[in-house]
Amino acid sequence: MFRWPAAGRTRLAYLAALLLLAAVRLAPIVAANFPLGDGGLLTVMARDLRANGFALPAFTSYNDGSIPFVYPPLGAYILALIPGDPIQTERWLPLLYSLIAAGAAWLLAAELAGRRIAAVALLAFVSMPVTWAIEGGGVTRGLGFALLLFALWRAAVLLRSPTVRNAALAGVPFGLALLSHPSVGPTGVASAILFLAFRPSWRGALLLTAGAGLAALIVLPWLLTVLSVHGPGPLLLGIGAHAQQPALVRLLTFGPSWLGPLDPILPASIIGAAVAIRREGWLVPAWLALLVVVPGGDGRFAALAWAILAGYGAAFTFEALRSIQAERWAAVMGVAVLLVASWIASYQLFQPVSADTRAAMLSGPITPTEEDDPAVEWYPALTGRASPIVYFGYEWTTTWGERLGAYERALRACGCS
Repeated sequence: MFRWPAAGRTRLAYLAALLLLAAVRLAPIVAANFPLGDGGLLTVMARDLRANGFALPAFTSYNDGSIPFVYPPLGAYILALIPGDPIQTERWLPLLYSLIAAGAAWLLAAELAGRRIAAVALLAFVSMPVTWAIEGGGVTRGLGFALLLFALWRAAVLLRSPTVRNAALAGVPFGLALLSHPSVGPTGVASAILFLAFRPSWRGALLLTAGAGLAALIVLPWLLTVLSVHGPGPLLLGIGAHAQQPALVRLLTFGPSWLGPLDPILPASIIGAAVAIRREGWLVPAWLALLVVVPGGDGRFAALAWAILAGYGAAFTFEALRSIQAERWAAVMGVAVLLVASWIASYQLFQPVSADTRAAMLSGPITPTEEDDPAVEWYPALTGRASPIVYFGYEWTTTWGERLGAYERALRACGCS
């Protein structure tokens, strides 16, 4: 078992670091007068819900009006229900979800690896900007991620203490997560099955199934509404589009890059994987591998597994440095590197569409300047016009491939690809 400094000092240290990291995340939001990154499609969906009396429209008015309104709607509903301009709400709401996700991450890490490993894991987790999902699209991605982490925490608790109450507490957040983002389904089911494999119990399996049934009941009204209007076609198309993401892209979603947070976290995670396998078991390394390969998942969901392994690696290093009384300096330097790396990466990854670019949209469609250029996605939301190279949201239609091709041709034409 790892030895640490007094629990009180440890709590104060990581609480102080968390407050600083929250400030780092807040800085890009305060510096911008527009949502970071993407989010245009979701602002239009929120407006559509308001215009339709909060009943689900058949189609969203975004771009050419041909996209079925079949995206899991919870995030759009919350965005629509908050008074004011959805664009301004998108500036701050994702940060709230990211803070909630941090709490859920600590709870799950503590359940899987113990509270003291979880303290370090939380520092690693919150230093990865992508896990915070503070761009505008985080109103669905960030919400879904936070709810998924809560559901997995309760699923792990359920397998340790199989009660009906714990089954309900796992099923409800998982159902809400399914109503938030399409990628949480495959990840949640696969993770729960893996946890069951490491904590086998017939009663646990039965109650886990009951929790999944409760989640299905929560999703059912929305699902029946969508099927009654559109049939299964758009849902199947969307599932197929998300499942085509390469595993390597999901693995390296947020780095490594020059002084990115993954740069110090990755070697610590590799050390931690060896330590975990040797001392603690295969659960967290197996979970990381699963999150990388599960079809239809999202690489950001693997962040907590990376972070827990980094916690094991940091603890091992801390023990090794104790003999030369260098553990305190190592801890201070480690937190400092994570803070600086997180600050730099947040400004690299999370930038709003510039005011000049937004002004240029009034003159006509713009061309992309990078992969997944958020300006292209924002164009229909800000102008009310359609663009033939917009592909965001079209994974639910048969024109997904055509629009991706048009976008890639535009990238090549500007020399951006």
